[in-house]
Amino acid sequence: KMIQEEELLRKAKEAGFDNCRIISAEKLTFDHSLRKYCEINYCGNYGNNYSCPPACGTPKEMEEKAGKFARVLVLQTVTPVKDITDDAETREIKHRHNQMTWGLIDNVSEKLGEFLPAMAGPCQICRDCEKKEGMPCRFPERIASCLSAYCIQVDKLAEECGLPYWCQGEVAFFSLLFFSDSRGQIKEKGVY
Repeated sequence: KMIQEEELLRKAKEAGFDNCRIISAEKLTFDHSLRKYCEINYCGNYGNNYSCPPACGTPKEMEEKAGKFARVLVLQTVTPVKDITDDAETREIKHRHNQMTWGLIDNVSEKLGEFLPAMAGPCQICRDCEKKEGMPCRFPERIASCLSAYCIQVDKLAEECGLPYWCQGEVAFFSLLFFSDSRGQIKEKGVY
C-alpha cells in the first residue's frame, strides 16, 4: 500500500521539520548557470564527493533525473545561528538537517515506491568521501546530491512554497524528496 500525501506530511512534521510542503515537480525552477557556483569549489567538494559535480552528472542529466518524478516533498528546518558565516556551525546544522531527512526516508521508503532525495549540501554520510582516494563509494544506495548540484533555484522554491528563505539570525536549509504518483495511488493534495 502506497503512502498518502497527508501521511507523508504528518511524518515529516513528526520527524521535526519546521516546514514541509508537497508540490508538483513541474513547479521547480532549474537554472543550469548555477553550476558555476559548484565549479568555483567554494565548499571544497567539487571533484571530491560522489554526490557532487562533476561525478553526479551534468546539469541537464540532473534535471532529467529529477524529471522522472511527478511530486516533490519539500522539507525545511529553520535554526537559530550565532554567526551565519561560521562554516563549522552551519555545517553541523546542515548535517543535522540531512540526518533528519534520511531518518524520514528510512521511515517511509517501504510505502513510497521509487524516490530520489536531494539534500542540503554534499553527502556527509562518510567522514571523508572515498572519491578523494579514488575508491568506490561505500554506500552507493545513499548517494544524494544537493539542490545546488541539481541547479534548483532555492529562492524560487521557497517562494513557490510560501516558506522563508532569508532569515535574520537563523539559517534555513532545504532538502527534497522526489516521488512519483504515476500509478495514481498518491493523492494530489497536501499542504501542511
